[in-house]
Amino acid sequence: MGATENQALVERWAATYNDDIEALVALYAPDAKLMGAVLGPEKLMRLEQRVLAAAPKRRMEVLRTHPSGDDVIVVEGVLSDPDQGAEWKLPFCVVLTIADGKVVRDDTYTDFSRWPGFS
Repeated sequence: MGATENQALVERWAATYNDDIEALVALYAPDAKLMGAVLGPEKLMRLEQRVLAAAPKRRMEVLRTHPSGDDVIVVEGVLSDPDQGAEWKLPFCVVLTIADGKVVRDDTYTDFSRWPGFS
């Protein structure tokens, strides 16, 4: 895949995070590593359901993307959750490695102690 396809995948990744976690999970390869661990689709779904239950109105906004070669794209973004206040924001950076149209590695950097449903 090239940069254009990777960018399109990142756009789907953000949209599905906001609106359809089943479709989000489907963007990940079954053996994708998330922060160094293989979760598999079932564990990833449970994690995303827990986050969604803790913050049902949370939204992801992608601020910038930075392609790196043919298989990596760095995403800078921010999460918001109106239930925690209008000003609540959680910035993040994620390095996504993509192969065959799927995320095969997700290294997310943020303050996970503030991520709803994650701690």
